[in-house]
Amino acid sequence: MLGIMAFSFRDYVRSYRYIGPMLVFGLALFFIYSVVPNPVMPSYSLTAALLFLIASWLGFGYVDVQDETQRMIGMLHAGGRTRYDIGRTAVMVVWTAVMSVITVVYPILLGKFDRDPSIGEALFSLIGHAGLGMLGIAVSCLFTYRLIAKLSYAIIGLMLVSALSLAAGGISEALPESLAWLSWLLPPVFPLIDAFDRYEKLTLAYRTAVLIAPWVYGAALFGIFHRLSAVKKL
Repeated sequence: MLGIMAFSFRDYVRSYRYIGPMLVFGLALFFIYSVVPNPVMPSYSLTAALLFLIASWLGFGYVDVQDETQRMIGMLHAGGRTRYDIGRTAVMVVWTAVMSVITVVYPILLGKFDRDPSIGEALFSLIGHAGLGMLGIAVSCLFTYRLIAKLSYAIIGLMLVSALSLAAGGISEALPESLAWLSWLLPPVFPLIDAFDRYEKLTLAYRTAVLIAPWVYGAALFGIFHRLSAVKKL
């Protein structure tokens, strides 16, 4: 498994597809904390949304970085499609996990907040950022050219899903009461971001639920992607 991850990581780094999203991420993080002091949880709410978008961008470039020949060789060496997919997915999950640590720790170490966050707030923020990063990767996998042949359709589709996920709260309020449940079909980005803003007002049970939701939803999307790849022999 580590061999698959190392190979996939080197292949992705050589493609330079990560430069754009990582540059935007770094600049955005710098500007968010360029003025101090900042409120703790509202700031993390903003950076969590940013990480979801950047992770979607990273995943979109990563999932199709290998050509058909490389994929076939990779699956042979991995001993099957499942191990190969898990190994490749793990690279991006680890990548976004590292980004999550940087995003959460950076403002604390440099004194960018108006107060020091509690251990509970820091842990919630770290798990939440990592969850949204993983979810962004999972969403982007479904817009691979192997599933959506036309690049413009894939980009528009990914942007639309990302925008709707961030705006799920407004969508729910705009829909008739009988249809408001439809917003819960979207990737659970908004509930977690909203939880950052209302952290102190929420129960422990609700905080736990919104933290778990992105991981469960993302795992389901990875499962769907793997299943579609297997069925279509992609």
